[in-house]
Amino acid sequence: MPQGRPSKSVVRDRLVEMLFIAGRLTAYEAHKHYLRLFGKASQRNIYYQLQKGEAQGIFSKEVVVEKGEYTWGATAQKTYYSLTSQARPQINKEVRDYFQEVNKK
Repeated sequence: MPQGRPSKSVVRDRLVEMLFIAGRLTAYEAHKHYLRLFGKASQRNIYYQLQKGEAQGIFSKEVVVEKGEYTWGATAQKTYYSLTSQARPQINKEVRDYFQEVNKK
């Protein structure tokens, strides 16, 4: 049996589904939606799976500096994740319905 974590992950597969429907999300947004859809998952695990997926070529990330009035200054650096052409999403009706409801608001 090989050492280390397995290369396949249920959490990463669910993140692929979410990003396929939502388009692009920050890791924080992905964690919030993941908790509502699938239940308990640590924020650290979501961040890890996004980084691991990026290393595998499933996700791509884009760092954006957004202007605004924050307590720490005038700008915030946000990292958005999206899918690459190597991703193979499985469309889940529950995820699709959830994001349709979120987009209505």
